[in-house]
Amino acid sequence: MNSHQTLILQGTAQAEQSKTYLMLPFEMPENVIQIDVAYEYTNQIGSDPQLTDGNTVDIGIFDPRGYDFMGKGFRGWSGSARQTFTIGINEATPGYMAGSLQAGTWAVCLGLYKIADSGCEYHVTITLTISDETVSSTFPPRLSLNDITRSKSKDGWYKGELHCHTYHSDGDSDPLEVIERAEVLGLDFLAITDHNVLSHQVVLNDAKTDLMLIPGMEVTTYQGHWNIWGDGDWIDFRVRNEADMREAVSQALEQGYMISCNHPKPYGPEWTYTNITNFHCIEVWNGPWEVFNEDALSYWKKQLAAGKKIVAVGGSDCHFHYREHPAKLAQPLMYIHCKDAPSPTQLLNALREGHAFISESVQGPQIYLSTGNDAMMGDTITQPTDILALSVHVVNGEGKQLEIWGNSLLKTYLIESAEMDITIELKKPYDAFVRVEVTSQNGTQRRVHALSNPIYLGN
Repeated sequence: MNSHQTLILQGTAQAEQSKTYLMLPFEMPENVIQIDVAYEYTNQIGSDPQLTDGNTVDIGIFDPRGYDFMGKGFRGWSGSARQTFTIGINEATPGYMAGSLQAGTWAVCLGLYKIADSGCEYHVTITLTISDETVSSTFPPRLSLNDITRSKSKDGWYKGELHCHTYHSDGDSDPLEVIERAEVLGLDFLAITDHNVLSHQVVLNDAKTDLMLIPGMEVTTYQGHWNIWGDGDWIDFRVRNEADMREAVSQALEQGYMISCNHPKPYGPEWTYTNITNFHCIEVWNGPWEVFNEDALSYWKKQLAAGKKIVAVGGSDCHFHYREHPAKLAQPLMYIHCKDAPSPTQLLNALREGHAFISESVQGPQIYLSTGNDAMMGDTITQPTDILALSVHVVNGEGKQLEIWGNSLLKTYLIESAEMDITIELKKPYDAFVRVEVTSQNGTQRRVHALSNPIYLGN
């Protein structure tokens, strides 16, 4: 027969603790088969950064493997999206990892995102269900980054989504529902990147789909967000300063993750630690173009002007399918080119090389920039000739503008048909790169419909 034990953790957080993390340790006895956690706090407001004059407190939990920064004991996180959660040996609330409930020191983690001047009183209730028999369990497997190939397309291009969410963080849908919606859109690949958690990857591991599934997570700090794609260990989001962020980024790179600085724009939130630039990618397009994406594009352009070869990526950041929201799945989406038969691993390898462009939707413009058979987007021409001929093939761009960019706008063309080939000649001295955009203009409002990665030029 099972027994129960209740623990109460309570206290007051002060305004100066905003954007820090409070660890509340407690002892777990032997043979616990379920832990239930509920919390409440005073003067609660939403997590939208524009909401102020109140408190927003996130929550998660760590097991005895360690809860110090970069510790191995992470078991889940729900931000401020849930007031309760459960972890059992076989099942858990989305966002949390089922499995062994080891005896020892655990810790509830409170993320003090916003604390009002008046302070914040918190109250955490922990209920332990204890078996009268010895229990043992293991952790479920997660989605791996695999080399399983699918049939090669005629042109070697594949379209998909790199940044979206489910109810394993703050979305409204099961990962399998997101897969179904991606299939309906005709996508070739999908990366679900829930905030700070890996539990969605357990569901994806058993998914039956022809989509190439790329494991991912959005490392969501109070000083900026970044995506990791791959199947390494959990990466800590509890950064307190630039040194912590450097350590977290370095560990992700050491584990083989491909990483992206996400939406460096107002309310993105902006990327605070601008001295940290060793990302493979920058998310220059997040959700509808009009929502400050020119700022993110400008951030990337500054990196290019400084001589960095960082890949431009885009993603919808879609959270919601059951209510109207401007961020919709695969708006925008990525096109990635694989020379050989594609797989999740090969897609990330090709993206790392910059063999990719961004379009506003499945029906949006497609742009293929090359120098004939010599180079494509992401490649470097080390000794270009005195006159360099570039080829641009545009699909679904009729009536829009094709803009040719180096460090500044070089040339503009009207796209006169639904499918159009344009040859561009550039003369030395060259800028360090050339790239293209499909745009339109509505009064003073410039809108990008598609955006390529650069071809890099040596002078």
